[in-house]
Amino acid sequence: MVSVSGAREQKARQAGTAIYGSVHNQNMTSRVEDDHDTYVYGPERISTHPYSHCSTISSVRRTFCLIALFDLCFCFILWVIYTQLTGSETVWEAFEQQVANYNFKTSLFDTVMVAALRFVLIELGYALFRLNHWWLIAISTSLTCIFLIAKVFLFEFSHAGKPENPLSYILLLASFILTWIETWFLDFKVLPTEKKILLKGTHGQPNERSSLLRHAEEGNSIPDDDKDTRYYSPAGSDDESDMDRYRSVPSTRSHSRKASQSSINSMLFNQDLEYLKIAKGAMDMLWELVREEGWTIEKEREEDVVRSAYIKKLKRKIYKLECILDISPKELWLDTIENINESPSWNPTLLEARTLQVVDDRTDISYNIAAEAAGGLVSARDFINLRHWGEKDQTLFIAVDGATFPDMPPQKKYVRGVSGPGGMVFHRIEGQPNKCRLDWYLNTNLKGWIPQAAIDQGLTSVLMDYSKYLRLHILEIKTRNIS
Repeated sequence: MVSVSGAREQKARQAGTAIYGSVHNQNMTSRVEDDHDTYVYGPERISTHPYSHCSTISSVRRTFCLIALFDLCFCFILWVIYTQLTGSETVWEAFEQQVANYNFKTSLFDTVMVAALRFVLIELGYALFRLNHWWLIAISTSLTCIFLIAKVFLFEFSHAGKPENPLSYILLLASFILTWIETWFLDFKVLPTEKKILLKGTHGQPNERSSLLRHAEEGNSIPDDDKDTRYYSPAGSDDESDMDRYRSVPSTRSHSRKASQSSINSMLFNQDLEYLKIAKGAMDMLWELVREEGWTIEKEREEDVVRSAYIKKLKRKIYKLECILDISPKELWLDTIENINESPSWNPTLLEARTLQVVDDRTDISYNIAAEAAGGLVSARDFINLRHWGEKDQTLFIAVDGATFPDMPPQKKYVRGVSGPGGMVFHRIEGQPNKCRLDWYLNTNLKGWIPQAAIDQGLTSVLMDYSKYLRLHILEIKTRNIS
């Protein structure tokens, strides 16, 4: 009954897509191709996407087509004005000399025809056939430039004893300039913007995805004995015996990271693959920081130490918090992953924290607003971070790196900071299962004109305050578990 109901729901969605162009309640379009469902999410669906049924084109592409129309109209109007200054007795006599008695050396009517040819090529290629490549505009620009160069050398700017017409220079220059404006607008505006729109569309609605791509490609279900302990091959690794493979811990509860069977049969979108590449890089860099030596002490308090080191590979000063905590590594690790959205309630150094997108059952995108620090010298900053967690060498970790998220652009009231690769490592303490050592590697670019002394003071105080508030939070966790 479940499969029949799912099939009916899918058919209903397809019917709604065919009639209305979208399924309103999910704001998406779908198409079945090669027995796989491919979805394009997001409010702005553009028809350049190979799987989109939308009949409209993007606003930036429409602007490009309007520029081509402006090019034609502007050249035509300039040519009409030019004919009035040729010295002919009537308008129709001037048109007859320019068109009926056309001569390459004395007529500029061909510039209008070249503009018309550019307009036709652009409208056919980029409006009708929705080309997603620059080759057509390259051809039209090249042909136009060749024509204009020949025209400049062969055209008689003054002939038959008539004075020079200044509009002849303007018409040729305008045709050249408008041609290159069209080329620039397509290559630097239309194509990149539409690519961003498509990438934005891949995560309009968070959906669960499985990291077991091998099972997805083979069409197999997840083995029962592989649901709790599974191995993940990081993005970019083709070797199943890769040394960077690590053991994943069971999916968390409240964060809804358990991959479903339907998501196993779906393919990761381009943006998700890019996120997984960032995750792989962050994880590798985190373990390089763990192996780094030469840390110097910035501040020390009982069992808390803040160290720093200049990392040549990152070309930046990195800060490291070391603290001994009365909680097991796994319990703290799970709480940090699951309850990120509730962290501002116990951590005043954060004004806001929320999950923007779940990439897979070990990776998400979060938005954080850090409170001002160093007595107000460092104003509040907001960050978009990618988190990726797992276990390596029997040590739990959460790797962090900066990421972009089109639905969360920079805000005027906050400076958008940029996080670099870093994260947290939860070390076991031998013989003390209910204690752990937390190492937090803070790699951040606060942006703005801030003295290094203020940065050192601000980040050091943030790390020290975090350890203090974290200990109070651990007491709350223990009290909650007892009750």
